[in-house]
Amino acid sequence: MKRSGGPMIKNILIPVGGLPTDAALLEEAFALARLFAAHIEVLHVRRDPRDDLPLYGESVSAEILQEVVDEAERKAQKTAAAARRMFDEMVARASAIVTERPAEGLAKGNGVSVSWREATGPTAWILPARARFADLTILARPAGEPVDLEVSQCVLFESGRPLLLTGGAMERLDTVAIAWNGSLSSVRAVAGAMGFISRARKASILIADEGPMDALAGVLRGRPRPQPQLLADHLVWHGVQATIHKVGREGQPIGAALVEAAHALNAGLLVMGGYGHSRMREIILGGATRHVLTHPTGCAVLLAH
Repeated sequence: MKRSGGPMIKNILIPVGGLPTDAALLEEAFALARLFAAHIEVLHVRRDPRDDLPLYGESVSAEILQEVVDEAERKAQKTAAAARRMFDEMVARASAIVTERPAEGLAKGNGVSVSWREATGPTAWILPARARFADLTILARPAGEPVDLEVSQCVLFESGRPLLLTGGAMERLDTVAIAWNGSLSSVRAVAGAMGFISRARKASILIADEGPMDALAGVLRGRPRPQPQLLADHLVWHGVQATIHKVGREGQPIGAALVEAAHALNAGLLVMGGYGHSRMREIILGGATRHVLTHPTGCAVLLAH
């Protein structure tokens, strides 16, 4: 990646759950943090077993409920300990500075620092609350598997910050494809991705054929025309010469067409707005966001709502 100017990513949030995928996620986060000399906050959220007690009803005795809580807490402690061991191992391997003080992290080493945080409660509340104070949240996408919809959607809708889903081409982040339709969510996605776009060796703007129904819905909602050339002109101010590509759907869902176009361009990063339509509409009828969340993409995806 070229190192030109542009908005910088300085604070990255990584949620971990004591899973086998955590180590790979953190390794990718360290590689990204080195590019921007950024700080990584690793967050482990424990679910409070008491939140589930109402599910058992009044017919279950207090003694049994206490046993359930005690067992859940033991499992939570074991999971947290496993997550912390992974954290310590990855930090040692990366020779990163462990600190929660920005000034100290910036003053030492190569500028990459890391901190550990634990919290207890609903992930859907705690994670987006922390994500509001990070430049980027990164979630793992296990190969061939969908993303955790609850976690990804809570970050998208409640944090106001971009979300990066890892993919099979994290080493190719210098080739960026931008799915552009002129919506506010796509504008926010481009703004959130400028740290990547301004350093890209190659940038492409994808304009998908929405089809008559989506085009009509856009007109009725007053959505402006995409005007991709204006986006290309804007990127020139950031030193980026982007090319515009029209994407035909040929009977495919729009999300599948965009992913296929990104593959054809060998893009390592797909940038797109998240849930430009209502979330319920995408759940019922499908949409680009839901497609990339529930299908393999072969590349990293940066989303913003």
